[in-house]
Amino acid sequence: MGTSANRKGPKPSIPLLPDWMDEEPADENPNQQPEDSDYDEEPDGEGGEEAPNPTETPSANRFNQSQRGFQKAVKSGDTSGLKRVVKNYVSQGLGNTRKAAQRMSRSGGAIVTFGTVLGNIRQNGLAATLTHLQLGQYVGQPALQVLSALLVHVCGASALLDDAITKEAYKETVTRIIDESPDLDLENLTEAQTGEMLAIFLEESIVYRLICDIGRSQTVATSDPARAIEVEQEIYQIVNGMVHSSIVPELTKAMSDPANLNREIQRIYRVAFDAINNS
Repeated sequence: MGTSANRKGPKPSIPLLPDWMDEEPADENPNQQPEDSDYDEEPDGEGGEEAPNPTETPSANRFNQSQRGFQKAVKSGDTSGLKRVVKNYVSQGLGNTRKAAQRMSRSGGAIVTFGTVLGNIRQNGLAATLTHLQLGQYVGQPALQVLSALLVHVCGASALLDDAITKEAYKETVTRIIDESPDLDLENLTEAQTGEMLAIFLEESIVYRLICDIGRSQTVATSDPARAIEVEQEIYQIVNGMVHSSIVPELTKAMSDPANLNREIQRIYRVAFDAINNS
């Protein structure tokens, strides 16, 4: 969406999880269990989602319903059905919450890196952190410029589609953070602010993953760009409303244990997808 070329993206028949992805996220200490183990031990079918019926034949296009609803909103401007689009995308398109969270692992890694940077800023100071990252020239610059300069460090320089999605989500995260806190002082970040910033990044990553999957046929040649942006913003508000109150305390708590942040982010994605399913 938002380009002149009609990029179809992956076919619906392509597996949700790429070949290079392990079944479980890497864990430096595989014997250590997170404090809340429900999301690691409970079988699929609990926690607000039904276990898949092995006798059912999956639809050739797992995103079909969501795609139709998204296209209707972009073409007509009627956004009343977008909440159903989001719920169908998670429950039918992504499958169970474990698979959905695994699919977000690239974005999750970027959120971990962003969280680590924010933690270092709080512990060591902004100047020392930026200097360590070879970004010392941004010391004393406005928060918008500092956060924007972290793009490559947080998201990497890969051209993989998943990483491109993460970069767009991070850019929108920075914009939203500054819009909501124009006087943000990175020199004096609070615990609550870091939790809010990570929550916005996680929410935006879900939104951009959704748009990439169900909006791949939308281009400037077939859609009104202004209306498409309105739909995007509405989807963010829906996702935010569904998950924000559930993930902010989890993210704030996770920041207190940097060694397990990677594993916790994957668990918190599951918390977010469960919140969407149960809303």
